[in-house]
Amino acid sequence: MTTVKIDEDYQIRIDNYNHTLLKAIRDESGAIRLNDNNEPQYKTMGYYGDVRQALVAVIHLKLAEKDETLTLVQYLDQLDELEDKFQPTLKRFKEGD
Repeated sequence: MTTVKIDEDYQIRIDNYNHTLLKAIRDESGAIRLNDNNEPQYKTMGYYGDVRQALVAVIHLKLAEKDETLTLVQYLDQLDELEDKFQPTLKRFKEGD
């Protein structure tokens, strides 16, 4: 099994059948919660057929995490910013990789 770290909060676990998107669990103070082995705890955010699909999901989850009211234009601007941030990585993955 391979794990690809996206950022501090997100990682993708790759096995023979799935690309599992995981997100770190944070406590009330904002620190990443650790398990009994002193390793970060993660929750499953979804299962995807390839890395590209999982990265697109990260973009949309990051927007959904924000607790604010946006106009449509503001939402699209933030979506563009996140897509621009991930675009170099997304370009390296072709459909089906």
